[in-house]
Amino acid sequence: MKRSKLFALLLLAPLSLPLLGAAPADRDGEHGKMIGGQAAPKKEPELKTLDQLRQEIKALRGRVVVLEALKPMFTNFMPNYSERFHVMHRAGDAGDWAVVAHEIDEMQRLTRVSKYIDPKLGGLMQGFMDGNLRRLREAAEHGNPNSFKAALKDTVASCNGCHQASGSAIAVTLNVDENMSMRHPHAIKKSDIPKDHGH
Repeated sequence: MKRSKLFALLLLAPLSLPLLGAAPADRDGEHGKMIGGQAAPKKEPELKTLDQLRQEIKALRGRVVVLEALKPMFTNFMPNYSERFHVMHRAGDAGDWAVVAHEIDEMQRLTRVSKYIDPKLGGLMQGFMDGNLRRLREAAEHGNPNSFKAALKDTVASCNGCHQASGSAIAVTLNVDENMSMRHPHAIKKSDIPKDHGH
């Protein structure tokens, strides 16, 4: 093999990794299995020739196009976030700290994901939400309803500040109609966070 071809192979070798087919991190792995019901992808074969690399690059580009087409917009991302916020709020009112912690963990994950949906809005969201979500999580871990209520009030103010900064007229409130369906399977009850909680 000529030096130039060998050099090209070495430079492009990282592309042989299953970039888009990689199994999710352990934190999201079980969650991914619950949603997709799919096993982790098989290890992809080692690429040894330039022709194999070209084919892999072409396949990866095709997968990127598909993923770009499936990428949500903020308008269909926020209802999921909002639903989790309201479940977290109602669970906190009931002292169901395990559900509170779960919903906050999911909101933290969604906050991290937001920058991939829209870098500008996602960055704004992280700036407004990170500290508030940490305070809510700490209140849940201590099972402290007063700290939780104070953090919740501050979080609502931050949500509305973020909405104003992004040009949205939608206001966040804690006074949601009791008849609103939140499409959530949890039976809200008093509980503590399990010691082996995986999040």
